Amino acid sequence: MPVSSRLPIAIGAFLLFGAGAFGQAQPPGRDAAKRMVLVELYTSQGCDMCPAAEKILGALAEREPGIVPVAFHVDYFNDPWKDVFSDALYSQRQMVYNQLYTKPKNREYGLYYTPMMMVDGEQSVNGRDPAAAVAAIRHARSRKPAVAIDVDLTLNQDGSSGTAGVRVTGRSPRVEKTPLLVCAVLREDGVVTEIPSGENAGKSLVARFPARQTKFGVVELEGSLPATQRYTFAIEPTWNRRNLRLAVFVQDRRTGVVHQATDLPWRSTPNVSVKATKVPAAAATAGVP
Repeated sequence: MPVSSRLPIAIGAFLLFGAGAFGQAQPPGRDAAKRMVLVELYTSQGCDMCPAAEKILGALAEREPGIVPVAFHVDYFNDPWKDVFSDALYSQRQMVYNQLYTKPKNREYGLYYTPMMMVDGEQSVNGRDPAAAVAAIRHARSRKPAVAIDVDLTLNQDGSSGTAGVRVTGRSPRVEKTPLLVCAVLREDGVVTEIPSGENAGKSLVARFPARQTKFGVVELEGSLPATQRYTFAIEPTWNRRNLRLAVFVQDRRTGVVHQATDLPWRSTPNVSVKATKVPAAAATAGVP
């Protein structure tokens, strides 16, 4: 759904920063297996077209190997229902994509609409078009990663908080001395929300990989020297820890192109390097704050 003209926002700090339509996922080649693809869905609980797109995002995660799915819930449809996952930061990020994107886009609303899907910061598709999403993912998977990402996630004793140490190492001269966004997004899959008003009134919506918390910083690489960032997360008691996963990605701040991504569960994990693994489907759970 296009965003209404009455909902302008400022550009903020998050500057880039089986069967049917899906078909059968082809196993990645030897080099492609090292590549993981960031798939972002810009969505809203206030948009009646978005539940179908969230189902597609979940199906992609289950059927396409080596993707990192994230649903960023925008805040510009928060009337009358306020999306429980929405954040102005995600609306701002989407607007920056709209500004940076050089490929064809809708003349009226560009990329600033829901449900919009962005694949590796490079290819936008409609969130309800699974065939286009699959094609974009497989094209992105063919690119060699320009950086390597290593993540050390350490949780406190009861698992209610943790720190992610992220180390980024260049694998291509094109990323040297270039501002790189290093982003970590904590998501909880399968959260059920009962919607009392708005376009989805009366529906029980299942959120797939919605962003719960997002942390980011900017680094520049010099030669083979790695750059590091540390991000601390604290989780709410109502969140289902078994369904929490941390997405980490590195992105060219000037162009939006993603150089590499990784995905790991919410548990202490010593020095996990990027691996192309399927994201398991999580059971739907209640517990929306």
